[in-house]
Amino acid sequence: MLFQSEFVLNREHFEECFDQSLLLGGKATPKYKLMAFLVFAGSAIIVFADQQKTVGLFIISLSFVEYFSFRYRRAWWLMRQMWSKNSHNTITLTISERGVKTESLYNNNELLWNEIKHGVETPKGLMLYLKSGAKNYLSKSSLNKQAIAFIKLKVAQPVIKEQS
Repeated sequence: MLFQSEFVLNREHFEECFDQSLLLGGKATPKYKLMAFLVFAGSAIIVFADQQKTVGLFIISLSFVEYFSFRYRRAWWLMRQMWSKNSHNTITLTISERGVKTESLYNNNELLWNEIKHGVETPKGLMLYLKSGAKNYLSKSSLNKQAIAFIKLKVAQPVIKEQS
């Protein structure tokens, strides 16, 4: 089989990637113990240090950074992706007997089928888990039914229902 399509790495695509990967990651919670430790350590330095209190205030501020990095993780991730060199470029996706190939102006990547450990179908796409530990997301909007069936045939994968 040879399937080829194109899509643009725009904000909508990145939002879909992030949201669909959240379905697979379980419930994320802030690192409360780390934040409490940073506040406690910073406060202890402020109270017990005879020198400047700057180090203590810096450590306390790290707890706020940790909180806001969790609270705004989606916006932060989207912003980093939108700033990337490949943002707004057209990606050519090719699915063949060899594997999945993506080509763009700045990045060419080929995943061979034997490099993929397994795949998971989400409501809007397919998440491919590589043996190296990396993950790659393919949106169903850039695939047809035959390509989706072919990928499912090549990789063992369970189906994940959308959480409500």
